[in-house]
Amino acid sequence: MAVPRRAQRPKVLLDWFTVSYRHVVGGVTLLIVLAVAAAWYYFQYAPSRPRQAAQEAIVRADERITEASRYPAGGRIDEVRTGARAALTEARDAFTRRKYDDARVSAMRAENFAQKAIDLARGEGTAAKEVRISKLEGDVRVKRADQFNWEQADRKMTLRIGDQIKTASSGSVQLVYFDGAITTIHPGSLLEIKAIHEDPATKVRRVSEQLTWGEVLSSTQARNVDGSFHEVSTDTVSTKSTEAGEFRIASDKETKAASVDVFQGRVQVAAAGRKESIAAGERIRANPHGVLQAKETLPGAPRLVAPSDQKVFIHEDPAAAETTLAWEKVPGASRYHLVISDRTLYTSPLYEADRDEATVVIDGIRPGEYFWKVAALNAAGVPGPYSESRRFRVTSQKIRDREDTTGPLLELTEKVQTGPMLILNGKTEPGALLWVDNEKVDVYDDGTFYAVIRLRKEGVNDVLIASQDAAGNVSKLTQRAYVDPY
Repeated sequence: MAVPRRAQRPKVLLDWFTVSYRHVVGGVTLLIVLAVAAAWYYFQYAPSRPRQAAQEAIVRADERITEASRYPAGGRIDEVRTGARAALTEARDAFTRRKYDDARVSAMRAENFAQKAIDLARGEGTAAKEVRISKLEGDVRVKRADQFNWEQADRKMTLRIGDQIKTASSGSVQLVYFDGAITTIHPGSLLEIKAIHEDPATKVRRVSEQLTWGEVLSSTQARNVDGSFHEVSTDTVSTKSTEAGEFRIASDKETKAASVDVFQGRVQVAAAGRKESIAAGERIRANPHGVLQAKETLPGAPRLVAPSDQKVFIHEDPAAAETTLAWEKVPGASRYHLVISDRTLYTSPLYEADRDEATVVIDGIRPGEYFWKVAALNAAGVPGPYSESRRFRVTSQKIRDREDTTGPLLELTEKVQTGPMLILNGKTEPGALLWVDNEKVDVYDDGTFYAVIRLRKEGVNDVLIASQDAAGNVSKLTQRAYVDPY
């Protein structure tokens, strides 16, 4: 949804978006026609890299589950095989809803479970010692536990205990563990996989990582049984999670000073004989000697407002057009850190800077797909968690029917409110993109949709519903709901 034009809006001029194609238009018409045709094919018919990767992961998981099903039935083996099938079902469902990254992660979990069932059937009780690569960008290298040389990382390789992963300043990688935990290794970091274990009798799962330097973001699942944990250690601190959560750990390469930021859940931090329980929204630092400092409060994550997720901008002349990014202000935030990239892990960002305002305008953005996120900074300059990551696409030509200027069908068939929760059922054009209150909502093959949203404030709430068809036409509805003050 476009943000209303405001006076004296702050602007961001992205030099990397400047494209001198105007000189080409006058003399190379044929090349332009071919380029437009290629773009049309790419956006509509060519399989995207995330889609293809998800397909391949689902095929591999299906093959591994088929292999696991050939072994005789057994209590623990059957349980693991059931988990593998459930994860594969999640992968296929996410793929159907075009959530290809989620589909790939679920498929990898299914493959891990299936492999564990195979290992258990073979008598290898403490199996599941493999770690999968979910996402990979830029220069990432791996040194195997039994080798001395570094090799270039590949998305299809599996990692094991003792392997080290090193990211360059332009590299990042996301690892998926058998228990569902995900570790994202940020640029300029070195991490070693220290332990991966599941006891076949007690089902206790333990994962340990050693961060030599750099920064990682860990997302953990709820523990299956008492005693399970996910641990990340540096030279000075150890951080252990026993519940579903998300936390970030950084270690300075030179001084070894470290910091732990908790965004969701709670973690236990130990250093120099002292332990602290750190809750969501808190940070704690350790000096080079491992002495823990006082806890600090982190700002919250900004809520992105515009553009809506997966919004498609269609401009006759993108170089002359403006694209507005906006987010809600966070109480207590002094500034905001904005990152724009054409990569999902934000390596080599196209734009990265601190902003005082919560609305910026980009001048002259070339056709392509872009990702953006924002973090709030407190008065000391400490960043809180990033917002959700959103994507938008810019194209210079309308796809499909150029004469189609009519907005897609958009209607509500049911509206139910329960306190601050609003349930909406409706219908739009099959294949259209849909947003409710600026949040992306899946549209089924027949055009129907279902959305459950939490109303954002007491009193009157105006909820905007927007649908965009393949030609770029947009239809909008506004639903008013009232929340009684408590």
